[in-house]
Amino acid sequence: MSFLSTAVQSVLEDGRFCAVAASTPRGPHCTPLVFAYSGGRIWLTTSRRSVKARAWRLDPSVAGVVRSGDLAVTFTGTVKTYDALDTRTWAAAVAGATSIARATAGFSRKNARFFAGYAFDARQVPLAWTPPGRVFVGVDVERTALLDADGIQEGRGRWGGRAASHATFRRSTTADDPFGSLPQDVVEGVGRVGDGVLAIQGERGLVTVPVHWRADEHELFVALPAQTLAIAGAGPDVPAALMVDRASVWRARDMVGAMVQGEASFFVDGEVGSGAKTLRSIARGLAPDADALVRITPRRTVWWKGWSSGSAKGA
Repeated sequence: MSFLSTAVQSVLEDGRFCAVAASTPRGPHCTPLVFAYSGGRIWLTTSRRSVKARAWRLDPSVAGVVRSGDLAVTFTGTVKTYDALDTRTWAAAVAGATSIARATAGFSRKNARFFAGYAFDARQVPLAWTPPGRVFVGVDVERTALLDADGIQEGRGRWGGRAASHATFRRSTTADDPFGSLPQDVVEGVGRVGDGVLAIQGERGLVTVPVHWRADEHELFVALPAQTLAIAGAGPDVPAALMVDRASVWRARDMVGAMVQGEASFFVDGEVGSGAKTLRSIARGLAPDADALVRITPRRTVWWKGWSSGSAKGA
């Protein structure tokens, strides 16, 4: 769309993966997908039977994050799904045939290395990962925000205004390991600290933001600027999902990651009295400019490693 600034378009054109979130009865569901930006829309592909595809049949809202260097673009919008096996999508596909053909070509060019990996592993690729098992998805972008380490550089559309914070902060020493239900090779693959994406069920719908995270023996934290957290317009406790992964630029079989669904509790420096010093120590230990901390209480974990995946309740 023409309202996207040059800086936002640059991130969308240069980013390799898009962390995509959909709304489900269990809360936000967020995983990484290859994508392309073409004709003012963001284009994705997903398995016909995936959680996201099923969720979008009931609620077409979507949120996502694309990273490029030190910048990230978070967006929200509405999906339109094009499925050769679903007659309900045929009329839209015919009407948008020219733009879809252009997007398909751009998608193939941008993700050529990834598709080469599919060809290399052709004998192992499950049907759901091959073209007959996929659906093409176009996202009509409605809101965007360009983010850096300090917060928001620019925004478009109506975002939330503030993040409601708990007034006190205290560490837990009795909770289970938040990664306790994940296979050990997945934990080793993603590590215990890194960059991720937090999907939040905000007051104006689903919002995704880039975060720094750490999984301790008893707790799972993410840190980010309070200004960035505020765009969700939510808190102090909301349904959320943290997505962490180790991507591969060309082989899906080498990708490993996890999503932790549960409740997110917000703690904002300046609004926390008791425990503020500990809060600042954890947040700034993860990111020097972070002044907000979010604790994730797991309700369900989902993991993937190559073609394999699974889920478990709680931690």
